[in-house]
Amino acid sequence: MAILSPTALTVSVCFLALYVIIRLLRGNGNGRPLPPGPKGLPVLGNINDLPKPNEPEWQHWLQHKDLYGPISSVTVLGQTMVIISDPEVAFEIMRDRSAINSSRPGQIFSGEMYT
Repeated sequence: MAILSPTALTVSVCFLALYVIIRLLRGNGNGRPLPPGPKGLPVLGNINDLPKPNEPEWQHWLQHKDLYGPISSVTVLGQTMVIISDPEVAFEIMRDRSAINSSRPGQIFSGEMYT
């Protein structure tokens, strides 16, 4: 007994291929370049570039800083993370640019229910 019929398997593979093509063509979505970082796999991204379970995270990210510089990025399963390894840059972003960089998602309950 087959788990998937040949038709269902063909349709599934076509949808997966279409998804991968769209993701590759779309890029990072906002048109702005990301900081340097390792090249990832099509769907998984940089999942292989995350710290190993027995490796201290600080040591892993220190090596990452040596390879890609004080500001770098990784994308894991479609979620992009920017890594800031320079304390002065991190402090500047948190202090001087907090109004620009400190945003929260809209709160539907408090924003729409009581207005």
